[in-house]
Amino acid sequence: MTTATSQPRSPAAIDWPQLSLPGIGADTTVLVTGGAGAIGYRVAEAFLALGARVAIMGRSPSTMEDAAKRLGHPGRVLALTGDISKTEDDKRVVAAVVATWGRLDVLVQSAAIGDGGPTLDTLTPEAIDAVLGTNVKGLMLMAQAAAVPMRAQRRGKIVNVGSVAGYRAHAGRLLYATSKSALQHLTRQLAVELSPYGINVNGVSPGQTPTRLKTFLDAAGGQPEAQATVSGPAAYERIPLRRRGVLDDYVGPIVFLASDLADYLSGIDIPAEGGIMATG
Repeated sequence: MTTATSQPRSPAAIDWPQLSLPGIGADTTVLVTGGAGAIGYRVAEAFLALGARVAIMGRSPSTMEDAAKRLGHPGRVLALTGDISKTEDDKRVVAAVVATWGRLDVLVQSAAIGDGGPTLDTLTPEAIDAVLGTNVKGLMLMAQAAAVPMRAQRRGKIVNVGSVAGYRAHAGRLLYATSKSALQHLTRQLAVELSPYGINVNGVSPGQTPTRLKTFLDAAGGQPEAQATVSGPAAYERIPLRRRGVLDDYVGPIVFLASDLADYLSGIDIPAEGGIMATG
């Protein structure tokens, strides 16, 4: 029987090279924005392990080059630099992917920025432009660019990476949570716009974690959150599955939505959050 004192179980690593998913293989071309970030990088690793060709996009040339080197797989990895909030960058990156590999099958939009926790009193126009410019406008413009080759192919998958912050209002998350809520509706709107062309648009909203995830097994249910705080019980005790998420908890649904297994899904968002939303 599960109790409030239950300890978190250790998450099992996904052995991506041992998996085979319909619709993902040597002929699949994937573009991952925010490809050097924690989730984006792990997404790239997963698709490469499944045999796909992967382009990663980010703002820093040196960061993208380093990420590409760490990913390995020469000839199947393409590092591209650009800002998703700039339409010329989005068009250039998509054109580079198509010029290199002839098509674009999957777009995973994991690029995002935080808000620094402004309140209504401390909010500035510059902060609004920065957060919404990347987290909403940027994803909209990149979807616009990616839809061009996908429409021509009459096939494509777009997966937007959101956050459970978009489902709930929390103090100190004014801009970030608003941007993620807007992204959920953007996912639905894009699905309506693009589904007639054989393009599926869905989203995954990872649960919040007390510390930034940097690697696959980064402190999931580890010692820092096993300690009770003045504000309440240990973090994992508030999660029905009794542990924090790890990267593959989020990457698994993303890859699923990009596969043929999800061909009849469009306009949905999967909250990957250990059941915390079921608690009200």
